[in-house]
Amino acid sequence: MSERIVIEVGGEEQLSPQQREDAIRSVQAMAMPAIESRNRAFESEAATEELSKAINGPLIALYEQDGKARRVAEEERPLLSASPDWHVDWLDTPTQVESPREGRAFFTPPFHFPWAWHRVDGCPPNFVRHNNSAGVLAMEGAAGPLAPGSCGRFVEVHAGFGIGIRPERDGLLVANSDRRFMKFIYEVAAYGVGSFAVTEGGTECSLMSEGLWKAGESRKKFRKRVSVNERERFESNLFGDGVMRHVIPVRAGQDYQFNIGAWLYVDNASGVGQSGAIAGVRLEVPIMELFGP
Repeated sequence: MSERIVIEVGGEEQLSPQQREDAIRSVQAMAMPAIESRNRAFESEAATEELSKAINGPLIALYEQDGKARRVAEEERPLLSASPDWHVDWLDTPTQVESPREGRAFFTPPFHFPWAWHRVDGCPPNFVRHNNSAGVLAMEGAAGPLAPGSCGRFVEVHAGFGIGIRPERDGLLVANSDRRFMKFIYEVAAYGVGSFAVTEGGTECSLMSEGLWKAGESRKKFRKRVSVNERERFESNLFGDGVMRHVIPVRAGQDYQFNIGAWLYVDNASGVGQSGAIAGVRLEVPIMELFGP
């Protein structure tokens, strides 16, 4: 598993060597469902591409034989950009935390560890930046010749924050994230024949123990795909993502990790022409809540 992704885990000042190892294993476990889901999407996209090549093959052959048509398809196009002011929508009001009750714990920034991972068969992201003291992260990915920072392959990157717990009794643990805010921006373009560009992204959470995924979910919050002389740019407002809540049985003295994050994917194919996709995501996690034994 580890050879397929690059993992970064912070929080060295708060974690013991064993806790850091547990955090890394939790990110590995969290990545497995995402990798399996993306691989299925790759298989579906490959089938679509085979059909597209069969349909566009004769037209592409004509383009390659016609010098003027090829020059038009490959003429210089404006580069893409994803440069929002991440601070415009910043949450300036401190989160009001309820008083703890028996069996209930609230965690606010700084969290136990920030984390990030990306696939090694794709490109690394342009950047991933954590501000653990505020519970805020931002990341950007680019694919294709029209996207600054692209290395020529797809990008899939996930990043977020995590906390570790060790229950004192057996029972049920409820992990809850109901205050989570996201903003995204993208620009995608495809020119010529057989070209496309795509981006998508969302939020996710997972509960893990001893390197095993116990519960969680991933939500796709945006997707855009363009082809054949299309170009589109979009920037969202900051918005709340709704409640993520999961319940698992736990054992006393065993370590568990609760990770909250966001993810981003960009890809392209230029065919006879040019294409690209660039996208950025910001996530704010002001609080995580645990209720259990």
